[in-house]
Amino acid sequence: MKKTILLLAFALSVSFLSADELMENLKNASDQVAQDLSLFMEEDNLYAGAFTFENRPVLMGDLFSDLLANRLLNNSRFKGNIVKGYSPGTFRISDAQWVLSGSLYKTGSNYFLSLYLNDSTGQQKKGWEFLIPADGTDSLLEPSRIAISSGGDIYEPNDSSSTAVELKPEPALELDNLEIGESGDEDWFYVDVNELGSGSTMYILSVQTLGGMDTYLEVFSPGDTSYPITENDDGDDGNARINFALTETGRWYIKVRGYSSDETGDYGLSVALEMREAGPGEPDNTMDQATVLEIEGEEIRRTMDYGDDYDYFRITLDRPLGENKALVIQTYSDLDLSMTLLDQYDNEITTNDDSGLDSNPQIMLPAQEEGTWYAVVYPYDGDNTGRYTIKAYLVDIVKDDYENDNSMEEASSIEINGPAQERTFMPANEEDWIRLVVEEPGEFIIKTTGPIDTYITLYDRYGEYIYEDDDGGNDNNALISERLDEGVYYIQVTQYEGDGNVEDNYYLSVRRY
Repeated sequence: MKKTILLLAFALSVSFLSADELMENLKNASDQVAQDLSLFMEEDNLYAGAFTFENRPVLMGDLFSDLLANRLLNNSRFKGNIVKGYSPGTFRISDAQWVLSGSLYKTGSNYFLSLYLNDSTGQQKKGWEFLIPADGTDSLLEPSRIAISSGGDIYEPNDSSSTAVELKPEPALELDNLEIGESGDEDWFYVDVNELGSGSTMYILSVQTLGGMDTYLEVFSPGDTSYPITENDDGDDGNARINFALTETGRWYIKVRGYSSDETGDYGLSVALEMREAGPGEPDNTMDQATVLEIEGEEIRRTMDYGDDYDYFRITLDRPLGENKALVIQTYSDLDLSMTLLDQYDNEITTNDDSGLDSNPQIMLPAQEEGTWYAVVYPYDGDNTGRYTIKAYLVDIVKDDYENDNSMEEASSIEINGPAQERTFMPANEEDWIRLVVEEPGEFIIKTTGPIDTYITLYDRYGEYIYEDDDGGNDNNALISERLDEGVYYIQVTQYEGDGNVEDNYYLSVRRY
């Protein structure tokens, strides 16, 4: 049964009807759209509305929705349902199989109306274009009453890709008074991109939320709104920030939501499109585009061009390493960088942040068989852009006097009130286990000193956890102060996130006091 779901009713001002030419144009446009829709729409929900002018929903969309609804209901071939307006308690836009939206542009003394019919995935299936006279149109550029009455901000309803609001950053724009108004609410926007950088240039999309709300940003590439190509939550003050080099032309979608499903509140949105000079080696953002990094070759100079830049390097070891050799991959810069190592099948092997010098990452692979790996270098956060170099080289594995002590079963021993033991982590993710024998109960201090950020965990003789510490000592060293009864204990010492240089050492001591 054909019906119209009227979620908002309003009376049109008589002044709107006085511009005969305008009304005649809108009626003709709605006739054509209704005729086209009736040819292929089955018993589906059609949402009609969300016409924007200068990125804001306007009253013309409300009027056109009324005209279109009347014509579709009087068309015997149309079998669908017409949904006009938006009410979260009654109908969600995401439930519509088809969404009709439009954009209004000023062109000389007239206006140009572009209409888009999208399916439930946000893909445009049909479009129409109409020339609209200026006489009477200005009165229809007031804010949409459907959008205002629906709750939330004036851009509602825009809670799916099919009702996304068009943004035109030329080169930048900023929206305020936006709102995530209910649990699970999402705000969708889109930017049409018609050109890309080539050769020495790249086209950067920068998106940032503003305000005090804890927001989450997702960006979707053209043709796929099911899985984001990039996402972010770690901007300042709970905001999110994305800087991304666009890889194809088309419609790019931006989704804003609360960090959690029950997060609501007000926020602002800043969007910019900027053509920038590309750094050396670009594009190198995928495994297929990876730069070859020769082992024991020259350092390669690269640039973190933007906050979400990922540089790929391919490293190939053509012969097995002996048990006393290790492969090291390291960056050098004034930036705070991170590095992830992948195997040739795109599986993550390890990630490192600060094991190198001055907040640079360093990854060590000891005693490796021949193979190929991919090192992916990226900023720790969006502020770390600039130049860096990367190098792959071989080192001798120099074990300390207490190896091998990498498990509880292999634990070395330590003397209470004896000299501090000089130890190393090589490779960086190594663990040191130490057996401690307490013959008389008392108060004990177990601590490390040195340049490495250490972590100590204390266990009883059965491997049951007793206590742990990260930065209780000086300069990111660990310190445990605990009363211990007579018995056997085990001390496990690791690096905090493996973030110490493999050439550094640390000192471990146990004192009774």
